[in-house]
Amino acid sequence: MKIFKRVLFMNDHLKQILEKIIPKMRASNIKYWVYGGLGYASIVGRFYRNIPDVDLFVLDKEFEKVEEILGDLSKENKWKICKTFIRSGRPKIELYINNKERCSVIPVYTIDEYVEFKFSKGSQRYPLDILEQVERKLENFEFYTPQDNFLKLLLSGYLESKTNYPKKRIEDARHILSKKEFEKYFPNECYAHNF
Repeated sequence: MKIFKRVLFMNDHLKQILEKIIPKMRASNIKYWVYGGLGYASIVGRFYRNIPDVDLFVLDKEFEKVEEILGDLSKENKWKICKTFIRSGRPKIELYINNKERCSVIPVYTIDEYVEFKFSKGSQRYPLDILEQVERKLENFEFYTPQDNFLKLLLSGYLESKTNYPKKRIEDARHILSKKEFEKYFPNECYAHNF
């Protein structure tokens, strides 16, 4: 039980994002999806590691509105906001609290019957079903993510694009991928969860 409490304490820094940004986006009727570490934790139903930031994607047509909301919240809370672009021209907003990145937002693009994610090394198309919002509750926080299978697909896509993985991604894979899927990427790692 001590490990579980320690992990909760380590993720206290996410409260400002989950208490201020997520409710503001909901109040503005902006559809968003949490993915990355927090999305993976929502599949498991609890925190199992330190999650440094909240990763969100929104529809490209709502990206400017999100940028405006984050800009206003940054002024009110003395946060720092930064907008960057990858080679394809896709923007990314990064939000810094106490000089640490705590939230990032990227746009996704609906093209015909697909949703396109643009990455540094190309893009990936997913069916429109990825835009189905699944309501999650983790601790006392409520937020939306894609369905479990799409969160797993996003993780697998990340793993396919790399050859060297940070410990946090190995831990994510250990918790949300099947043993067979895990061993495909990490044949020399132990699959057992570290509870």
